[in-house]
Amino acid sequence: MNTKQLTYFVKSAELGSIAAAARELDISQPSISQQISVLEHELKTTLFNRDVRGVCLTENGERFLAHARSILRQLDQAQSELHQSTAAPSGKVTLGFTQPICNILAVPLVTLIERQYPDIELSIYTGYSSDLIKMMKSGDIDLAVSSYDESDSKNIRYEKFFRENIYLLMGNRRFFPFDETHIRQGNIRFSELKQYEVMVTERTDSLGYMIEQYEKETGCFLHKRRPYGQLMTTLRYVTEGHGMLITPSSSFFHLEKNGEVNALDIIQPALYRDVFLVSSIDKPLTNAMAVIMTHIRTITRQENDKGHWRGCLV
Repeated sequence: MNTKQLTYFVKSAELGSIAAAARELDISQPSISQQISVLEHELKTTLFNRDVRGVCLTENGERFLAHARSILRQLDQAQSELHQSTAAPSGKVTLGFTQPICNILAVPLVTLIERQYPDIELSIYTGYSSDLIKMMKSGDIDLAVSSYDESDSKNIRYEKFFRENIYLLMGNRRFFPFDETHIRQGNIRFSELKQYEVMVTERTDSLGYMIEQYEKETGCFLHKRRPYGQLMTTLRYVTEGHGMLITPSSSFFHLEKNGEVNALDIIQPALYRDVFLVSSIDKPLTNAMAVIMTHIRTITRQENDKGHWRGCLV
């Protein structure tokens, strides 16, 4: 078995025709037919049913197709990594952030890359965690910084690097009833949150998904409403005293520095969320991608040291 045979087999399966595969690969049809026959002999099975219209996979052919694609993909990845190991970081990298993480990481990361790696073109997209996974599966983004949600994680790689604390955020002035004792204590129990309306993203986002897990574990179900689509709009709503938001410090550290908000620890249980560097198993890791992942970790450590992104490094 060799890569030539696998390539001929995969292309014939995708096109449903050995003749069409021969044309696309610029190889004679008898050569492809011979190599596929040798492959079938080595595997001791029939991979294709053949008729005048072309070829279609047998049941064993369907099974083997996934393996053949995986082998070819891994070989491409190995070649790419060997090439990238000797090349200067360059090329376009599209990075996905959830909105709070974009708020804490985007500016320092972009300025660093522009200054130190002029040959890297960094593009940033923000969205809910489920949006980022869809974009990664479709190939629209190369990397993401996000957390688990209910998305299908098949062929997605998660590398945990941070565990962020989650807070109840409100403005200094409030046009809704709230027990001031919590402000003085600096915390509120999870069970006490159900007395108030709180803004939380839906379960298609990792934070909404996480809150649902806490609700199921504790039996305490919150009175929730959706935040506005954009983080900036939601934060303005909160700082002007109209509502409360469950969120990590990455979303509000800039407001906290100016004394515009109060952030209460949520206790019994404490709320936290694991944050991951997310990539596709099917996409080779380039030097440019590796550089960006390294600096994401570095900037996270710096922002954590400053108290801007509170939690613990993993």
